Amino acid sequence: MKTVKVPAVKKSDGKVVKAKSKQQSHDDLKTEGQRGFVLSDGTFAGREKAATVAKKAKQIPKTVKKLHSEDLRKKKK
Repeated sequence: MKTVKVPAVKKSDGKVVKAKSKQQSHDDLKTEGQRGFVLSDGTFAGREKAATVAKKAKQIPKTVKKLHSEDLRKKKK
C-alpha cells in the first residue's frame, strides 16, 4: 500500500524538490511550483491525490480533502 512520505514542490521544469522529513513544510522548501507530496513509490502527487493516498493508508482523518504538510504532523485521535 502506498503512503505519503514528505512534502514536495514540482517546479515548472518538472524537477521535484522534496523535504527532508514530514516535519518540514512546503514553505521551508523556498521553491515556487505545484505543491504536493512524494509517495512511498517515489512518485509526486498533488494535494488532492495525496489526500486520497493518505486516507487509504490511515495517515490522516477521512475528512481531509486536500492534503497540507501540517496534516501529516497532527496527532491522530
